[in-house]
Amino acid sequence: MRLYFTVLIIAFVLLPVTNIAQADTRIADGHIHYNWDHAEIISPEEVVIKLKKAGVGLAIVSSTPSHLALELKKHAGDWLVPFFSPYIHELGKKDWYLDDGVISLAEAGLRKDLYAGIGEIHFFAGLPPNPDNKIFQQLMALAKQYNVPTLIHVDAGSEKFFVEICQQHSAINIQLAHAGGNLSASHINTILETCPRVWVDLSARDPWRYDGLTGENGHLEKSWRDLILRYPDRFIIGTDPVWRVTRTQSWDLPDDGWDHFEQLLQYHLHWISDLPDEVQSKIRWQNMATMLKKSLNN
Repeated sequence: MRLYFTVLIIAFVLLPVTNIAQADTRIADGHIHYNWDHAEIISPEEVVIKLKKAGVGLAIVSSTPSHLALELKKHAGDWLVPFFSPYIHELGKKDWYLDDGVISLAEAGLRKDLYAGIGEIHFFAGLPPNPDNKIFQQLMALAKQYNVPTLIHVDAGSEKFFVEICQQHSAINIQLAHAGGNLSASHINTILETCPRVWVDLSARDPWRYDGLTGENGHLEKSWRDLILRYPDRFIIGTDPVWRVTRTQSWDLPDDGWDHFEQLLQYHLHWISDLPDEVQSKIRWQNMATMLKKSLNN
């Protein structure tokens, strides 16, 4: 067992068994960021205080530049799980797939047990890079070598783009960001049927960004409710406190997404409360813990 994860794994193994008649109220946030333009207006200490105050006891963080995830972990502890982001400088999202330095930094970070996964990696159908990109393929090879999950963001018109990725890398636990963005429940159903090592995170599927998950009353749309009940072990929640993606924000301003963290979390906790208690427990905590444990223990 890799030393970095000792405390984390012990915590998972010794988790108390809860009565299935009562929902597990612990919260795992599967998708947070602490980027350079967050750091301009909120400190790592303040982020950790927000997470703890909200009851978050396990969180996955990726950052731009990637080392900021490690800064956040220093102030949190082993319950904060850093993923290596290939965006190794402030504008890294634009050129990561051309930079061999991404691979050397990723390998060093994984070898030293600094990171527990790789991502978030963004793909936009019709724009570079393609999934056959050399840097991406090398990152996935490192994920397999070090037995860690990857967090992948795909914006596409159908599930086919992502299915090709998960089928090619079927030995790796993959977290699909934002339930595929604009993809529908039927698209996600195909992904879950096709790729047994994919977990779907529901971050940014809120009324302020991708939307489509709930109706005006904040309750799950029937298609999504049916899908979640069909695959209760495959969904996780996340807040993704990034706010400049909205049209009302200016790209030249610091990202105030952490000001909206509580709002985003409460949105998800609201629709989760309509589900059976055992399913609530899985989505709030157990599925993410399972995704991380499987990638470490297989």
